[in-house]
Amino acid sequence: MKANQTNKYLVTAVLLGIIVHGTSIFFTLERTYDALIHLFFANHYATSWFEPWNYSWYTGFTVMGYPPLVHQIIGALSLVGGLKFGMFTLAFVGIILFITGVYRFTLVLIPDKKVAGYAAILAVFSSSFVETLHIFGQLPSIIGISVLMHALPEIYLWLKTARKRHLFKALALLSVTVTSHHVTPIFGMVFFIFPLIGMVIMDATREKVSTNREVTLMLFIKTLWSHLRRIIIFGASALVLIVVCILPYWINSKKNPITQVPIPHGSRDNFLEVTSSGLAFFIIPWGILLLLLPYFYYRYYSKRLLFFGISFTLLSILGTGGTTPIPLKILGENAFNILTLDRFTLWASIMALPAFGEFCYRFVEGDYKEYLQAKWGSLLHRAAGGFLAGVFIAIAIFTVTLGKFRPSQPATLNMLPIVNFLNQDNHDKWRYLPLGFGDQMAWLSALTPATTVDGDYHSARRLPELTSRAVERLENSKYRGIEGIGSLQQFLTVPEKYHLKYVFSNDKFYDPLLYFTGWHRLSVLENGIQVWEKAGIEPLPSFIPKEDVALFQKLMWGTIPFLTVIIALLLHLKSMWTRSFKKGRERAAAYFNFIPSRHRIPGLLYRISLVWVVLMTGFFCFGMYLFYIKSEEQLSPENAVMAYYDAMDFKEFERAHSYIDPQSGKSIAQFMLEISVSDGLLSSYAKLDRIDVELTAATDSTAHAVARMEWVTPLKIIETTDSLQLVKRKGDWFLRAESVDPDIPPDQLLTENTTAWYNHGKRKITSEQTYHEDILKQPVVEVLSARLVQRDSLFYIVGEIQNVDNIPADISVTGALYDAQNREQARYNAQDLVKHKLLPKETTPFRIDFIEIQKDSVLRDIENFEVQVKANVATTDLYQAVAPSALNQKDRQLTGFLFNPTTEAATIPQLLLAYYNENQQLVWVDATYVDESVRQQRKQPFQLNLYTGAWPQICASGLSTVSVNGLPNQSISDKIVPFRTDFGNAQELIEISGMPYRYLSITPNAYIGNPR
Repeated sequence: MKANQTNKYLVTAVLLGIIVHGTSIFFTLERTYDALIHLFFANHYATSWFEPWNYSWYTGFTVMGYPPLVHQIIGALSLVGGLKFGMFTLAFVGIILFITGVYRFTLVLIPDKKVAGYAAILAVFSSSFVETLHIFGQLPSIIGISVLMHALPEIYLWLKTARKRHLFKALALLSVTVTSHHVTPIFGMVFFIFPLIGMVIMDATREKVSTNREVTLMLFIKTLWSHLRRIIIFGASALVLIVVCILPYWINSKKNPITQVPIPHGSRDNFLEVTSSGLAFFIIPWGILLLLLPYFYYRYYSKRLLFFGISFTLLSILGTGGTTPIPLKILGENAFNILTLDRFTLWASIMALPAFGEFCYRFVEGDYKEYLQAKWGSLLHRAAGGFLAGVFIAIAIFTVTLGKFRPSQPATLNMLPIVNFLNQDNHDKWRYLPLGFGDQMAWLSALTPATTVDGDYHSARRLPELTSRAVERLENSKYRGIEGIGSLQQFLTVPEKYHLKYVFSNDKFYDPLLYFTGWHRLSVLENGIQVWEKAGIEPLPSFIPKEDVALFQKLMWGTIPFLTVIIALLLHLKSMWTRSFKKGRERAAAYFNFIPSRHRIPGLLYRISLVWVVLMTGFFCFGMYLFYIKSEEQLSPENAVMAYYDAMDFKEFERAHSYIDPQSGKSIAQFMLEISVSDGLLSSYAKLDRIDVELTAATDSTAHAVARMEWVTPLKIIETTDSLQLVKRKGDWFLRAESVDPDIPPDQLLTENTTAWYNHGKRKITSEQTYHEDILKQPVVEVLSARLVQRDSLFYIVGEIQNVDNIPADISVTGALYDAQNREQARYNAQDLVKHKLLPKETTPFRIDFIEIQKDSVLRDIENFEVQVKANVATTDLYQAVAPSALNQKDRQLTGFLFNPTTEAATIPQLLLAYYNENQQLVWVDATYVDESVRQQRKQPFQLNLYTGAWPQICASGLSTVSVNGLPNQSISDKIVPFRTDFGNAQELIEISGMPYRYLSITPNAYIGNPR
């Protein structure tokens, strides 16, 4: 029959969706935020379907914190063609489900097959769907909302006809939604199903009268009462499904509530202040729909769709994030800080698609076409249609390609060398930490059984070191500034606590932090990843504890999600088979009995729409003007300075050179040469965090500017102030070239005799983790002094350590605090306030801070302390590159030069400062980093501020509780240096005047960025 003919618009939409998205997901999906995380979870189910505990992340976590259906389907498909085959296959299914879901959802709201066909075609290019798929990679969200839209017609038919088959089909689809994405059905009940129930009652009320005007509140209430039994049956059944289908999830949520400190998310920003968040979470999802908001509100606030109008309004407001205070007041502080509010904008844009489809139908071939052609003429009408279509498709194309022009992930990594390294020599018996991997760390975890302390699903973590920080992942901790670096430092400083032995660095930003916390470089893998190792870390125990759950939970988790899909498919296949032999009259009578009448466009809507379009166009033009003013790089002196430092920050040196005065005579070759010889913490490891430019003098052709900048580095925050001269040439502003340091080394060719050490490693080919013949003797080190001091109510342990052996030592210093009852109150390691690599007979001061521990609790009644030193053979990073000279004290400042006599450039010099009292007793240790490197045979001036804080009080002192490599320190002293004297110690100390301390010693320590 004609009523059952295939809708050509729907077929066109499905084909377009497969072609458009099918050809692009192979280039975008793997580089999205979430896709690889879903692959990781899918790999878990593919390898251990019924086991909810996963050891790969966070020292172990349960996968029952996220509904499993999507991951289980990918895992099942991976048995056929691999994980990526499963992911792409499910992505195709999601594309088809979304397009057909929009079609069926539109039929419920606007019962017109042609309008629904238009909406389905528009859904293909919906910028919110494109962003969710190609930028965010949120497959569970797509599957969840798509299946929910398929369930809405069945809910409508159940409430309208009370036929049980519709109830069963609706509940089956709803159960698939629940097991796909738990947030979608919960909020879907509020924003989709509740309005649908109101619309059903409104339709039933309308059928009892002849006109809309006769629909009154009392009649609506009576109709609601007559349908109340059906509503209650569906509501109760849906509630049971939401609970039962993912019952283990709810049990786990109660047992392990989320204690994570809220992690900032762009969807909660003020979009007027953070324009990048506004683009990603507001402008792109809405797209061209913003121009048509008056029409959407007009349609959804009609009597029949009134409840959808309320829902649409709430979703639109909640999607504004922190731009207005309304979302915070509606959701409450807890929900506001946990939820990502972009989901509300996604649902609002999806809810707008039916009305958008109707608008396009009426604009192209309906009453709007006649009305507008009569007002504008056919040419202008067609031009307007072409403009809307062009902008709509252009936004979709822009969204798909956004990841290409503004990558949100590091370049694709070849994981095979890392996997091979972890498989080699039982390296997977220790935990590892990736740095600078982005979401590709999830793909690495899926490829190897080795475990990491980091992870990519922050709701699942339970380690206090992670949950107490607003840091999403350790691997990208630098983007959270000092807080992120501080969180990472805890794991790098006490790696033995987590059995963390290897770090894979894909970002040299973290390398200085690794060096100064006692890690050493192993090698660079074939894919360019630098491997760092921590010596003396014990392997993971053979049996790692886990949180087990009851057997019935494992069975439910492993069987119910797949059963929901099977049941839903069987019910719909049966329905399709039955419908094939019927004429469809019953369905048509229940489903298409109310068709909205076409009527003349209200003049008020037309005028409001024109005013709205003019306003939006004005806002857009004003925004583009502001963007031009701020981004036109040489329009003003401020812009030129900002552009120059932006280019330097991103190492775009050719662009930076283009802002240099062309009449200065500095060629690009000379500019690049000057850049190549500059190095150091500020030049190579700093990220610009803030810049303020102030004009102190300006004329029509010249200007003087002061740039105050704040740089984030892995070791400290650096604040700089640069004074710049600018000149205007042919309408563009340029910076005058700066002079170069003329320091020249004394000799062009330098010869250096060195003593080198090489650890051969295994001398016998064996798979044994430790072979007796290859065990090296641990170096002998001695603790010369150790004291427990208190400053500003905080406790510290300070002291000195000497390598008394004839081989280099890699040392790790652990301190513990005890109360009067000898109960341990705190334990921590020396971080960067110690020289971890000691040459034979070399001495270093050390300081152990307990600040991270004392942040969470106050230490009281501390009476004693303990120091444990572990020493292992060191063979790398042993360069002693710099030495201080020409020291001069002036008030509270100490100035001097660092001279580098070696063949290695000291990339980041560190000066360990040991402060002594008048009795030459070490009382305090501090450190400072020199921002610029010291090149070979050159000197670098430095200036440091002497310690002027509260003078520490000595609480305890002595070596009786000090041990080295498990042996009492005193036994080492008695055996190795039985007749130790303090002869010569005084000559190493620098006398200081006018301070509470009397002496100072400086121990240089330098990080070599690129050893030759």
